[in-house]
Amino acid sequence: MKKVISVLLILITISIAAQDNCSPFCPSTKGQTYVIHQFNKKNKLSTITEYTITDRSQGTINLDMKLKDERGEEIMSGAFKANCQNGETKIHPEALVSPGLREQYKSMEYTISGNGLTYPKTLSVGQTLPDGEIFMKIDAGIMNMSIEITMTNRKVEKKEKIITPADTFDCYVITYTNTLKMGATQTNYSTQWLAEGIGMVKEETRKSNGKLVTKSILNQIK
Repeated sequence: MKKVISVLLILITISIAAQDNCSPFCPSTKGQTYVIHQFNKKNKLSTITEYTITDRSQGTINLDMKLKDERGEEIMSGAFKANCQNGETKIHPEALVSPGLREQYKSMEYTISGNGLTYPKTLSVGQTLPDGEIFMKIDAGIMNMSIEITMTNRKVEKKEKIITPADTFDCYVITYTNTLKMGATQTNYSTQWLAEGIGMVKEETRKSNGKLVTKSILNQIK
């Protein structure tokens, strides 16, 4: 249960942008790889996720993902898509499932659905963004399990410059509530830093008392 609290994923990480039809708050350069370091509640490196843009054509961006442990050993890999239209980028729900959640159920059959997340053409302080949702059904053999993740109250709070191992970025700071339902319900609060032309460069999720649950930082762009 502790691992599945980190549901942000990669929304984080994979904001995907572009030339004409995509949101400028995501990367879209074919062949470029984004290395994200994920940290646990003790602020220790737990996993490394690499996203590579393998193709872009007809409003679709294709991504390859590699999930590695803290030593850099590959745990699993996958492929995802994002769609661009009218300056917006829509991230498919498969790309939003957190590394911890994927690792936990990697040996089981599962399906993922939902409306994903949308990133707009422009951002401004005070702006409200569309909600997102992910539904995950897991075949655990003896019984089936279902997980529902919602990302609500998405709002652009301010602009801020931050420093990461990858570079220094001027960012829009977005906050939102992320709720996990898996039998019981857990609600946490996330802050995401988005840079134009890059996407997510930092993200933190905390409990209502302010204690850290998980943190992701853009470590390198290859």
